[in-house]
Amino acid sequence: MTFDELSKLSSTMPPFHDLWLSGGEPFLRKELAEIIRLFYTNNNIRDVRIPTNGLPTEQTIQIVRRVLETCPELQLEVDVSIDGFSQTHDRIRAVPGNFEKALATMTGLEELRQKWPNLTLYVNSVITQENRGEIVELGRYFLEKRDLDGHYFQIIRGDPKDRTLQGIDPAELKQIYQETLPLNIQYVSKPALNKTRLEQVKKAFWTAGYMFSYDTQFRNYAHGAKWKMPCTAGQTSIVIDYNADVRVCELRKPIGNLRKHGMDFRKFWDSEERTKEVQQVKFDQCFCTHICFMYDSMRHSKRVMLWELPKTYARYAMRKFFANRAQETRSSTGQLEEPSLPAPAPAS
Repeated sequence: MTFDELSKLSSTMPPFHDLWLSGGEPFLRKELAEIIRLFYTNNNIRDVRIPTNGLPTEQTIQIVRRVLETCPELQLEVDVSIDGFSQTHDRIRAVPGNFEKALATMTGLEELRQKWPNLTLYVNSVITQENRGEIVELGRYFLEKRDLDGHYFQIIRGDPKDRTLQGIDPAELKQIYQETLPLNIQYVSKPALNKTRLEQVKKAFWTAGYMFSYDTQFRNYAHGAKWKMPCTAGQTSIVIDYNADVRVCELRKPIGNLRKHGMDFRKFWDSEERTKEVQQVKFDQCFCTHICFMYDSMRHSKRVMLWELPKTYARYAMRKFFANRAQETRSSTGQLEEPSLPAPAPAS
C-alpha cells in the first residue's frame, strides 16, 4: 500500500489503541516512522509492536528514534526474532552473521531505552523441531546477558511449507513451557517494574497471563482443545495485508480488499463479507496456538480477566508460598536445596 492509501485508510478508521506492524521486515519501509505518526495522530494509537529480524541495524535505530521523538505518548515495543544460538539461528535464517547483527541491533535499542523508557525490547523465539533442544538455554542466556523487558516463546503456528518443523512431541513441549515460564516470571518480577501497587497488580496479571496462555497453547497443540474464551478475530482485531487484502485472522483466507472499498475502512467494516466471516469463525469452532489472537481474545473475555487469570495467579501464589515454607524448613535442618518455581497446571 502507498502512503496515500494508508493516509486514506487512517482517516476512515475510528480511534483504536494497538497497531502491530509485521512483515517481511518492517524496518525496510523507509517511511515507517511517518506511517506510525499518521495513526498516532489520526487514530490515537498508544501501543505499537514491531517484530524485526535485526538485520537493518542502522535503519532500525534511526526509525525507532524518529518514532520516539515524534510520538512522545506512544508505548513502542520492538521484538527481535532469535531462533537459536549463532550457528542454529544463521542456518534457520539462511543469513550468515544474522545472529551477531541481531545482537548489534539489540545493543542500539538498549541504548535508546536509556533516554526513552516508553521503548520496550523483547526477544521472540519460535519453537520448532530444529531448535527445540536449545530454546531453554537461549532464554537463560538472554535473561543473564542482555537488558531486555521480556522473552516470548511460541510454538510454530499455521501451515509451514516444511511440516516436519511442527513435529515436536507434546511431552517435550510441555517441558519447554515449564522451564521457560520461570524466565518469563523473572522478567515481570524486576524490582524496577514493581514499585507501586498498580505495577504489582500488572505483575500478577502478566504472570497469570503467561501461565494461562502456555496452558491454552499446549492443550490446543496436544489435544486440539478449545480455548476457555471465544475467539474475537474480526471483532476486536483485523489483519490488513501489504496489498490491502483483509483477513479476520492471519491464519484464515482474505475476505476482501480495501481498494475495492476506496480504502474506506468503515465501508469494509460494515460489509457483509466481514459479518459472514465472523459468523464462520464461530461455526468452524476456530481455535489455534496463535498468541496474538489468543491474547486479544483473552483481554476481551470477562471470564478470563475476572476469573481464569485471578484463579491462575492464586494457585501460583499458593504453590509458591508452600514451596518457600518447605525451603525454610529444609534450611533450618541444614538442607539447602533450591526450590523450583511451580510449573503450569497439568494439561491433561
